[in-house]
Amino acid sequence: MLLVSASVILTACGGGSSSNPADAVADRQHPGHGQQPTGPSSSGSSSGSSSSGSASSGSSPSTPTTSTVPFYGVNGHYTQGGIYSTNIAQQVADMKAMGVQSIRQDCYSTSDTAKMASLVSSFAPIKIQPIFNVYPAANATETSAYNQFYAYGQTVAGQLAGKVAVIELMNEPENQFFNSPPSGNGQSVTNWSASNAQWPAFRGAVRGFYAGFRSVDTTKQTLIASPSVGWLHYGLLEGLWTGEAPNGSTGNATATWDITNYHWYYDMGDIENAGGVNTLSVLQSTFKLPILLSEVGVQTSVSGSVYDSYVSSALAEFASSAKTYNVVGIDWYELYNFDNNGGFYMGLYNSPGVVNAGREAAMATAIASNPSP
Repeated sequence: MLLVSASVILTACGGGSSSNPADAVADRQHPGHGQQPTGPSSSGSSSGSSSSGSASSGSSPSTPTTSTVPFYGVNGHYTQGGIYSTNIAQQVADMKAMGVQSIRQDCYSTSDTAKMASLVSSFAPIKIQPIFNVYPAANATETSAYNQFYAYGQTVAGQLAGKVAVIELMNEPENQFFNSPPSGNGQSVTNWSASNAQWPAFRGAVRGFYAGFRSVDTTKQTLIASPSVGWLHYGLLEGLWTGEAPNGSTGNATATWDITNYHWYYDMGDIENAGGVNTLSVLQSTFKLPILLSEVGVQTSVSGSVYDSYVSSALAEFASSAKTYNVVGIDWYELYNFDNNGGFYMGLYNSPGVVNAGREAAMATAIASNPSP
């Protein structure tokens, strides 16, 4: 979720002087203003020596069934209090009125995931989509992070397996975990060379959570989505997948997941042609897994007509391309006005039961016009 400082996240900026959304995002996110995408990174051999530790297969697990993953969802913030933690019945009514089927909820502890398990019936028929947004200590060893998150995975599986269709692992690590921004657009894991010291802990945590969860949920009652990244930062995921580290070393242990998780916003432009890069195609060809767009929205100040237009165009594009790229879910950010981005609020509703300048009507129309694939 977009809940950290605007100085390091994809939010609350006018986009600079460029008319190209790709330029604007590049300017906001990292040094090297105006750098353009260079196309998908190669996963071939890299310079640098391999780090120690056993390597595992980089192949994907058998493709899971995703028919239970709701296609249309929204983002919420139950654990952070305020309007999202009260009047659940009205929240459900508001979501049903738009045709929304799920609500994404951030969790910062196993206590939070336990709370989500207890709320499943309260939100029904709306499905809860939790994010286990917990990170290891940046200086942890890969082994200690693996063991810690293996235990987390076992605990969370005991709470939620079979109660939710999918659980996400870590929200926007490029903004919430790594100390340094990428040196380029994020298309290669080596763009994070300045954060190489943090990589073993990150990789160990991702590997450990998946293994721990699967040790309990052996039949995949609940699917696990990768850490979510945005813009062209898929290099982080590719490094986990192939065993390449930010320092260029290869042959390291690899991570896996069931669904590839991604974020995309209005000011990033067209996801199928962002500075010449078809991000959906890259994700589909690299990981060969279903894709979950768990944050889609408008994060910069725009007019009501522009906001409504993006609701319509984004949902139409993603729904029409779902079968081509195996997109299994779209979660709009967000249900209610909650995050203040320089005076701009992103909610479809102002508050429970209170409409927001027709945005909710635009969402309802877009969903009705683009049935779930």
